[in-house]
Amino acid sequence: MKHAVLLLVICSFFISGCSGEQRFGADEDFDGERLIGVKNDEQDGFYKRDLDTEDYNTNQNPNFLDLSENRPDYGDDENKFAEVIQLNSDLKPGPVYITGDTARVTAYAPSGISKEEKKRVQRELKEKFLEVTPRYHVKLTIKER
Repeated sequence: MKHAVLLLVICSFFISGCSGEQRFGADEDFDGERLIGVKNDEQDGFYKRDLDTEDYNTNQNPNFLDLSENRPDYGDDENKFAEVIQLNSDLKPGPVYITGDTARVTAYAPSGISKEEKKRVQRELKEKFLEVTPRYHVKLTIKER
């Protein structure tokens, strides 16, 4: 009796597996061709599109990298620090290091500059840096050439 019940259960599993129910959705076949609109070796419009001319935003998710060619990066901020130094003082810009929210900026002053002049220029440049790039804590070092 036990064997007959076990055989009946096993046969019911096999029969239910062969019910003929379609495994795929109505808009998809085995190869997924109907899902993307390809029929009889025709190409869908998706393959003919030029994605460079598409008007779409590549910066939709802040967790992904921005893929556009004109994306802002640290180099733009470093150039902005050098530009502020050149436009607002007689100093020459030096290296700029950005780590997190801290920017370490070096500027070179002509030799023989007084301490008071250095402090005045440093204060003015820090105010300009705050206007131009408010997201950074700027540590400005002025060295003599």
